Amino acid sequence: MRQVLGLALLGAAVVFPAQADQTLRVVYPPNKHETIAEQIFLIGTAPLQGDVSVNGRVISRSPAGHFAPSFPLQLGVNTFTLRYGEQTVTVQVNRTPTAPAPPLGLTFAKGSLTPTTNITRLPGEQICFGAIAPPGAKVSVKIANQTIPLIAQTQTVELPPNAAVLTQTNQPATVSAAGRYQGCTIAAKPGQLGKPQFQLSKNGATARQHGPGNVEILTPAALSVAQVTAEQGVARTGPSTDYSRLTPLPRGTQATVTGSEGDWLRLDYGGWLDKKETRTITGAVPPKSLIRSIRSRQIPGWTEVIFPLQGPVPVKVNQGDGSFTLTLYNTTAQT
Repeated sequence: MRQVLGLALLGAAVVFPAQADQTLRVVYPPNKHETIAEQIFLIGTAPLQGDVSVNGRVISRSPAGHFAPSFPLQLGVNTFTLRYGEQTVTVQVNRTPTAPAPPLGLTFAKGSLTPTTNITRLPGEQICFGAIAPPGAKVSVKIANQTIPLIAQTQTVELPPNAAVLTQTNQPATVSAAGRYQGCTIAAKPGQLGKPQFQLSKNGATARQHGPGNVEILTPAALSVAQVTAEQGVARTGPSTDYSRLTPLPRGTQATVTGSEGDWLRLDYGGWLDKKETRTITGAVPPKSLIRSIRSRQIPGWTEVIFPLQGPVPVKVNQGDGSFTLTLYNTTAQT
């Protein structure tokens, strides 16, 4: 039976088969890989006899011959040449900027207008807009007969990716925000505000462009109710898989939708859920439940606590050393 060694990094499993004819291999990153990270791991393996070098520098390896050194990345294409004996492997990694560069002409940078997708919010919530345009321009956005000036930003703080903890480079960086414009407003009344129209003026010339996302203000008395249809709804702290996970929501859980962003729904307790894991219940009232007649019993290995509810509600679990906290949202105790 062949033996297999697995190396886990950043949630992905990398497997090195133990073969007698094994030569220099790079399993990550693939050639022509693109990233916004400031560092990259080169993960691979080679036979123990001989050295492996990267751009002329010999790297350390594990007793089994595997390696995973990290290297800083410059903006643009970074070339890494790995050598083992007569064998050479070249990997190119393209580090792209986190935001588009300011355009040269009288136009907005491609993909820079925000919101980038349809959004819904409650009355009284702040709605923010952003754009990247030539420095020194006058930029504004018009929506629902309101004109909001977008103010030029001088600096912005960029956070490192989560992988930066592995290289001990997880420090925020203050960078120039030349060409970035931002502004916010508050809509007091429900209704369809439509797509914002961005305008920039410079040197006596003016350009206009509609944003990609539609803005709607919800009616508080007519909010929809979402029911979880997945076995375990993956709730998150924000509207994408980039955000942290919260306690999963069991199938059948109901909650009022207080906002949305693209395919993500914001539920009344603060969690965000992918729309495909839910269904909308027509004519439903905001879900609430009483709690009473709570009881507990000892079972070998744990304590079981039973909370009778009128319906499934969002939950949050926090467990620490010697403590366990369960939060039941949209409930009222009658104990």
